Amino acid sequence: MSPVILAIVLIAAGIVIVFFLSGFQIFSVFSPGTSEEVVVSIKQDNLCIVEASDNVPRQIQDCPYDEGQRITIVYKYEQPAIESHSPVS
Repeated sequence: MSPVILAIVLIAAGIVIVFFLSGFQIFSVFSPGTSEEVVVSIKQDNLCIVEASDNVPRQIQDCPYDEGQRITIVYKYEQPAIESHSPVS
């Protein structure tokens, strides 16, 4: 086996081991987002904080919503980013 192929195999194996040891599920990165209705729990200036059923607090910058307002967010489980948000109609 050439050294280049061996190096590529070792690097790929190292990446898989790191994901396995950290408990990170690589498939969750590529999974579709989850849509959930949440309440704006905190609003400070233009920043809102919401918390979905996975208990991860998420921020909305330049937030047009009021504290206590119900909104719909799209997010990935146990990741802090919000893909989209909209008011509940």
